[in-house]
Amino acid sequence: MAENKTQIEIEKARAYFYQLKLADCYNILRRYFDRLPFKPEKGHAEFIGMFARVLSELGKKNELNFYMVELEKLEARMDSPEITYQLAMVYVNSEPPKIKMAAALLEKLITKGDIGEYEAKAKMTLAYCYDSTSKNIEAIRELIFTIGPVEDQSVRNLLETWKAKVYRDEGKFAQSQAILDTLLASLKPDADWYSYFTAKIISIGLYRDWGKEDLARKILLETLSLSKEKPLKTVKRQLEFIQSTFADEKTSSPLVFRIAKNKRVLSFRDQSIEIDESRPIEKLTSLILTQKRLTKEEIIEALFSRNYSQLDDSTIYYQIHGVKKFLKKLGLSNPKLEKSGPYYEFKGEVQLLEENL
Repeated sequence: MAENKTQIEIEKARAYFYQLKLADCYNILRRYFDRLPFKPEKGHAEFIGMFARVLSELGKKNELNFYMVELEKLEARMDSPEITYQLAMVYVNSEPPKIKMAAALLEKLITKGDIGEYEAKAKMTLAYCYDSTSKNIEAIRELIFTIGPVEDQSVRNLLETWKAKVYRDEGKFAQSQAILDTLLASLKPDADWYSYFTAKIISIGLYRDWGKEDLARKILLETLSLSKEKPLKTVKRQLEFIQSTFADEKTSSPLVFRIAKNKRVLSFRDQSIEIDESRPIEKLTSLILTQKRLTKEEIIEALFSRNYSQLDDSTIYYQIHGVKKFLKKLGLSNPKLEKSGPYYEFKGEVQLLEENL
């Protein structure tokens, strides 16, 4: 009888979460997770991601740290995939986030095949860890596109947002847009706010990377307005950060590329990096900044001294993403390297200086 009552209550919490009634959701899940140190249950693993997000959005990080300590104690004495999974989820949401520690736990679970029904959530969380650290698109793609069938609609929605993000980061903008358009046509912020705002944030990045900045700004402002009166601290922080990068670019300094016979140095504001053209990504960076635009054929010829074939597309996406990542190391928040017809074109400002270094 008590178990039935508990199940009814936590299903209420699930509904409250997606309806954005986070205080009501918190009240139920707080009582449920108070049992965790004494009586860990399978349901705790199912709801830990939700509870961690509620604590984050409501600004209750201290409580999250309490559960982290308790889970660490349990994980030290119990060989339980559910406990390990929960600890990884709490590490990701802690303040500050313990991304590498979470990734190590999730890698262990996924490699051992111990994750069972939490495969989709675990792989998406590990993809988040990789995206936050190495930006390894190939590893992220492998995780996301090997997730099997998912029954839970809200989890399927999040999986679709991840697929859209992978396509976006690979430069496959039309494929990313198609997924997001289909998803947003069915999502409502008062029915599944988490997937809705995630899809919106990915859309902003998509149109920005695609060179459609006016549309990206429009979506940003609409999403900021919608989130304004809602208890969504982390969502607002993400959107405000994106807004600040847009504002920062209005007063952005140009890239300065100093070229000498045996040395090339790229600078942005107070940061400088020496280009090593023996590395393909850095060689491509040098080429695209000096020539401003290159075709696929020119990229393959320059990097690998052979003719282009369609099999090279994934290699080119990887190299272009590497150039963007390299430029971001300088502090350039939005490298304006875009696909324009048959060309990859750098549309930012570059000052080329030939000098004796």
